[in-house]
Amino acid sequence: MTAYREQVVVFDCAADRLVGITAVPEVAADVGVLILVGGPQYRVGSHRQFTLLARSLAEAGFASLRFDYRGMGDSEGEKCEFDNTEEEIAVAVDAFIQSVPGVSRVVLWGLCDAASSALIFGHRHPHVAGLVLLNPWVHNGDYSPQVKLAHYYRPSLSTRHQWRRLLSGQIKLWPTFKELAKDSLALLGKSAPGLGQKTVTRSFIKAMQEGMEEFQHRILIVLSGADLTAREFSTLVAQDPAWKDAIAKSTVTTHTLADADHTFSQRLWQEQVERMTIDWLAQQ
Repeated sequence: MTAYREQVVVFDCAADRLVGITAVPEVAADVGVLILVGGPQYRVGSHRQFTLLARSLAEAGFASLRFDYRGMGDSEGEKCEFDNTEEEIAVAVDAFIQSVPGVSRVVLWGLCDAASSALIFGHRHPHVAGLVLLNPWVHNGDYSPQVKLAHYYRPSLSTRHQWRRLLSGQIKLWPTFKELAKDSLALLGKSAPGLGQKTVTRSFIKAMQEGMEEFQHRILIVLSGADLTAREFSTLVAQDPAWKDAIAKSTVTTHTLADADHTFSQRLWQEQVERMTIDWLAQQ
């Protein structure tokens, strides 16, 4: 186990100050990890996930920086959407390299829409040398109804126990069937032209796909087996030839943790993610 130190780092993003924390081992590898925060949370992460990850990385000899986006945690400014964070990621990469002597290459590590951000913007920065993507966010009207019908409603209504819960009132009957009907109609509309389909904006998903195609370094994808976000991503890859080709590149490695939930909330799953990340980094 390698000794390490944690230190607050403050850096500018336009007129706003961003706050982060580095975890740096006594002797750091030349590749470090920039932990991107997904969703409306700050640098600690759900169930302290990012803090624990940073410390495990440091113990293994890899420096990291986890920081708050604008408008979140201790950082100033107005919050931006995940597909509009290029400036924040760019200045964080530069601040990381300046703060940790010896680190010259950076891996972007992100969960959910942070993984989406990493895919969109990773190829644009010369110091980004790898991506670790957990349950990338690709939610839209094209794939979510199919995923929910196949992986949520069908298992939920396939046992006597679940039907007893539904009919006894433990599961709210009207909202459940209302949502089921909505998703069934959406799926029907997708397969039958002329039934009032809506045009779905997929610009950020297209940018993710193009980002994967443009990225010339290694990518690690980790998916949760018990997560609809991961299932939606897998459905997209299976149905879209461009995505299928992009993920089939020799530089892309995909692992699935069969029982894990979206945020890898159990310590066992967290440790598995940490070990996958460290083993993958050791090959960088």
